[in-house]
Amino acid sequence: MNRPYYGWLAGSTLSAFGDSALFFALGWAATGIAPHVAGLVLTAFTLPRAVLLLLGGVLGDRWGPRRILIACSAIVGTCCFGLAAAVALAGTSATLLILTAAAIGTVDAFALPAAGALPRLFVTDDELPKAMALSTSANQLVRLAGGPIGGLFVASLGLAGALTIDGATFAVLFCVLLAIKPPYDVKPQSDRKSVARDALDGIRVAWSDPTLRTILLVVAVVAAFVLPVTSLCIPLLARTHGWPASQTGVVVGATVAGSLLVTPLVARFGTFTRSGAAAGLGCLLAAAGITALALASSPWPATVSALLQGLGVGLFTSHLAPLFVRATPRSHLTRLQSLLSLAQTIPLIASTNLLAALDIHHALILSATSTALAGLALFSLERRHLELVL
Repeated sequence: MNRPYYGWLAGSTLSAFGDSALFFALGWAATGIAPHVAGLVLTAFTLPRAVLLLLGGVLGDRWGPRRILIACSAIVGTCCFGLAAAVALAGTSATLLILTAAAIGTVDAFALPAAGALPRLFVTDDELPKAMALSTSANQLVRLAGGPIGGLFVASLGLAGALTIDGATFAVLFCVLLAIKPPYDVKPQSDRKSVARDALDGIRVAWSDPTLRTILLVVAVVAAFVLPVTSLCIPLLARTHGWPASQTGVVVGATVAGSLLVTPLVARFGTFTRSGAAAGLGCLLAAAGITALALASSPWPATVSALLQGLGVGLFTSHLAPLFVRATPRSHLTRLQSLLSLAQTIPLIASTNLLAALDIHHALILSATSTALAGLALFSLERRHLELVL
C-alpha cells in the first residue's frame, strides 16, 4: 500500500478517537441531567444521520469523496471549537447537548459514505481487502481505548475539553486531506440529475446487481440481530444473572477482542479467495457464540462465547466489506455506501425494540437463528458466483 493511504488512515483514526471520547462525554453529561435527556441526545444523533444519508451519498458521487471529507472535517472541527466555547461560557445544558449531537449526526450523514468509499481511491482492487482490514483494526482499537480515555478527559477537562480535543483531531484530518491526493481519485460528475433521481439511481444499481443486493440484505439482518447483542442483550443477561458491572464490561470487551484476532491477520495476509463463503462462515461462528451466550450462567463462559461471536463478526466484516466495495461501480461509490449505512441503521431501530420486549434467552436465540440464516444466504451467493465462473 502507498504512503498517502497510511497518511489518510492516521488522520481518520485520530479523528475517530476524538469522536469516541466525545460520545462518551456526551452520554455521561446527558445521563447526569436525566435519563430521558440521554435518549433525546441519542435520537438527535441518529435521526438526522438516517434521514440525510442518501443525500450524503449523492453529493459524495457528485463532488468526490475526498472533497466531501475535507468539507465535513472543517465543519465538524469548527462546530466542536464553537460548542466548547459555549459550554465554557454557559455551562452544560440539555439543549446544548442535543444541538451538539444533532450537528455531529448531520455531518456524519455526509462523511460516512465518503469515508467508506475513500480506501478504494488509494489502493488497487487486489490491495483493497488488506487496506480495509487495517482500517477496521485501527477503529476497533479506538473503540477499546475511546471509552476509558473519554472518561479521563471528562474527569480532568470536562465536556468543553472533550469538544476541544475532538475539534483538534478534525483539524489534523483536514490538513491531512488537503496535503494528500488519492492515486485513483474520481472526477466530479459533470452530468447532474436531480438529487432524488440520483438517489433512486443508486437504489436501482444496488437492487439490480445480485451481489450488491444480497450483501445489503445480509448486512441488514446481521446489523439488526448482532449489534444489539453487545449493546442490549449482554447487559440484560448480566442483570438477569446478577453479574457485576466490571465482569459485564469484560464480556462486552471480548466481542471487540474477538474481531481483533481476525482483522490484523487479514490486513497482513489478505482475505480468503472465496470471500462470500468466509463471510458466511463468520455468520455461523457468530451465531454459535450468541447461542452459547444464551446458555451461559456465569461471566467466564459468557466471555468465551462473546469472544467467539466477535471472531465471527470479524471474519464476516473483513470479507464482506471489500466484496461490496469491489462490486460497486466507481460512478456510485458513495451512494452505495450510504445504502450500506442505511442497511445497518434502520433495521437496528426496529430490532432493538423487538429484542427488548422478549425474554433475554428468547432474544438471544432469535438473534442466533437470524444470523445463521444470513450466513446460509452468503453461501448461496458464493455458490451462484462459482456457477457463473464455471
